[in-house]
Amino acid sequence: MTDSNEQIIRRLYSAMAKPTLEETLQLLTEDVEFVVPGTPGLGAAGTWRGAEGVCECMRRLREGQENQSVEVREFVSEGDHVVVRLHVRAKVIAPGKSFESDIVHFFTLRGGKVARLLDFFDTAALSTAYVREL
Repeated sequence: MTDSNEQIIRRLYSAMAKPTLEETLQLLTEDVEFVVPGTPGLGAAGTWRGAEGVCECMRRLREGQENQSVEVREFVSEGDHVVVRLHVRAKVIAPGKSFESDIVHFFTLRGGKVARLLDFFDTAALSTAYVREL
């Protein structure tokens, strides 16, 4: 029996919380694409392709901020798409400011693996948290 697409995404979130990305990468297609909005160079903003791109995205995310709480609020699954609504509270490591945002992750799956992640969140809240006070 194969996992449902929702189960695959739940496994992905669990894998992404681990210190290494080996398990995460096993859940992704070779040509995976992560799209994170925001100002280029700020946090994990950018379009990340393939295993190397996802690793760089996750490195920037992990080095740039520390999640204080992640609450999964809703899963909606239809065909090859899964939409997840979350709420996150996090602290930007430098300069140490906190922010929170509702987040929507729009996943496209292919052959039982994640082929694309579109990330939607309050980019203004994140940008404000990254700004150092003068």
